[in-house]
Amino acid sequence: MSSNNSYCKNVESLPKKFDSINKMIAKSMRPISEKLDAISKQITNIFSNFDFSYLNELGRELKNVTDDIIKFKTIIVELGYPPHEDIAIPDIRRIVADYAGFGEEYVRSYLDDLMFEIYDETYLDHILLKWEKIKLVSPRIAILRNVIKCHNQQMYHASIPTLLPQLEGIIADAFHHKGKLYARDLKIYLKYLLINNEEKLYSLKDALYVYYTKHILAHFEHGKEVDSQISRHAILHGAINNYGNKENSLKLILLFDFLSDCIEQIDDQKIILAKKELKEVKKTSSKRQLIT
Repeated sequence: MSSNNSYCKNVESLPKKFDSINKMIAKSMRPISEKLDAISKQITNIFSNFDFSYLNELGRELKNVTDDIIKFKTIIVELGYPPHEDIAIPDIRRIVADYAGFGEEYVRSYLDDLMFEIYDETYLDHILLKWEKIKLVSPRIAILRNVIKCHNQQMYHASIPTLLPQLEGIIADAFHHKGKLYARDLKIYLKYLLINNEEKLYSLKDALYVYYTKHILAHFEHGKEVDSQISRHAILHGAINNYGNKENSLKLILLFDFLSDCIEQIDDQKIILAKKELKEVKKTSSKRQLIT
């Protein structure tokens, strides 16, 4: 009986014990709570006197940068260079501002020297190391080393025709192409590689598509003026022989570099869709233009 009384007393005393424990916890937490309150008040005081107008200015500046990149895509292709993701924002904005303020010829007068300064021999050594790590590019690395070596030694008539076939070679590899490769096929592959409606407006990939189709796949006829000095067909068919200069060699190196970056990022779904469209086009088209 006495044990039952003892048990009942213990049970009755539990609320008091819990209350005592709660008070102890609250007392021990009070310094922490006070410190947090003090910190909160300090933060509030800091931000109450803070000038947020610079954030609006930052937003406007970011919009201006985005607008300049969108303009730059068109300008750089018009001036004969492929877009490239490693060109710095200040250089992009300078080109856009000068183009708007002084015109195309003014920018053209210094563009080659600017590009040579940005993409110097050290940079080209860097991209060679990068190419070695790209699965679809690395089997061609011996050829690509010779391209860079020829470029650095000013042997541009060697670097250019050596690099041109590698462009479509890595595209064919990326899409697991079998058999003859027609211009029609190549354009379909380029579309799925570079044109993506989900890309941001300031992406340079769509400009690369325009550059490739306009300059590399430029039409030519023997005995007639060729629209592009780096036309793959005109050079490899011997229609022009004055293409061997530093700027043309650099243009193709930058094109190959950006293209290889895009190929490294391509997913299987795009490959499947490209194959599907190509199959449908073959069914409905009887005209074929063979790349030779």
